[in-house]
Amino acid sequence: MEGIRSAGLDRGTVEGSTCVAVGQVARFRESLADIDIRTMSDHDRLALVAELERLKGSASACQMRATDAVRVSREESSPQDAGRSVGSEVALARRESPSLGDRFVGVSRALVEEMPETLGALGRGEIVERHAVELVRETATLSREDRVEVDRRLAGVLPRLGWRAAGRAARRVAAELDAASVVRRMETAARSRRVSVRPAPDGMAYLTVLGPLREVVGAYAAVQARARAVVGGQCEDEGADGRGVGAVAADTALRLMAGLAPGQVQPVEVQLVMTDRALLGTGDGARSVFEPARVPGQGSVPAPVARSWVRDAGPASVWVRRLYTSPGGRDLVAMDSRRRLFGGLLRRMLVLRDDVCSTPWCDAPIVHADHTHPVRAGGVTSFGNGGGRCARCNGVKEADGWRVRVVKSPVRGSPLVLETVTPSCHRYRSTSPPLLGWGSDSPKLATNAPPPPTRRGADPPTPSPLERHLEALLGA
Repeated sequence: MEGIRSAGLDRGTVEGSTCVAVGQVARFRESLADIDIRTMSDHDRLALVAELERLKGSASACQMRATDAVRVSREESSPQDAGRSVGSEVALARRESPSLGDRFVGVSRALVEEMPETLGALGRGEIVERHAVELVRETATLSREDRVEVDRRLAGVLPRLGWRAAGRAARRVAAELDAASVVRRMETAARSRRVSVRPAPDGMAYLTVLGPLREVVGAYAAVQARARAVVGGQCEDEGADGRGVGAVAADTALRLMAGLAPGQVQPVEVQLVMTDRALLGTGDGARSVFEPARVPGQGSVPAPVARSWVRDAGPASVWVRRLYTSPGGRDLVAMDSRRRLFGGLLRRMLVLRDDVCSTPWCDAPIVHADHTHPVRAGGVTSFGNGGGRCARCNGVKEADGWRVRVVKSPVRGSPLVLETVTPSCHRYRSTSPPLLGWGSDSPKLATNAPPPPTRRGADPPTPSPLERHLEALLGA
């Protein structure tokens, strides 16, 4: 099986299991592909959709009972490492991030031990997993007795509610049973305020500010007022320039948070990986000038957009560092060190190579450059023995029963392949992505193939002064 990081579960999941139940579930799952949809009426097809939806709820309930049993077993054998270790194992089994694995372990414990009515409704397929998550989240600060009471009160109406309505109902009952705990929860939430970023489609990104409701609403109102004033021509220092209120509000918020004046260039470094062919039209003629670029940790960017970013930045704010790849251009093998303002080029190579945490399905930003084979066991600080990991996964791999080893070292142009072995002896493999991101392994476009259509003005026929400057740097 191949995942988003070409991560696969070793074939021992089903074939290596001696449990009859595992084999039965596997055979049932495989039998779903044999259902002949073409011979069914529309009524029966929709009935099948509804029944499969109920089946998903029942499967989630079974997963929760199994997960909680694993947690109890681990806490009895090694209570010190049980929490995060079980969460990471469950995340690998469910093919999701460790934080979601932790959440599932917590939800499983709450439903099995304190909310039997909700677990029963989930097992019968009357609700879906999101209902259970919302109920557990909204009752997290209650005592065991109060959580049982919430479970009892909502048992009769839960199947008729959507997951958002179920969460609101649980919040209302929780506030009635223990108002003080709700207040404490709001105070605790205020201490967790933060700013985060995540990629969005079409070369965009979401910048999220999580803060107290009053302050966030006030900041939003101020930004909107400024945007309406700019669009209405009431600001002498800034014009709308064809932008709407939403665009001006976004530009204003980003500029204020970065501490920039109107029109000032963003001084923070953004690493942009792209081929010399896509950047300047030089280099390997077998490659396409439309090969997308990549922003590490955020995803791909169309080549015309990446070129416009570089062109608009100006020569004074663009640094070029050459990356040396394998002959096929897939894997990073070395890196130019011409820019010396920052140290740790080896760490930068690991981040560029791995993109995100190298644990399968984690996808969290890289925080630690980790020794795959520990130094205490003779591991060396090298590109082949290094791996980019998030803080969570780097800590979990040191827990009892966890092992990570290099299956294939990134030498002679081959990708890095890591194998993770969990305390329950399941094995998972992950492969470092191509330098330009997943999807760039496709065959190269023929040199005589007509170029894809582009917007007018995206690629001027004559190179700009900045492009000539970059070409000279690359040729140095």
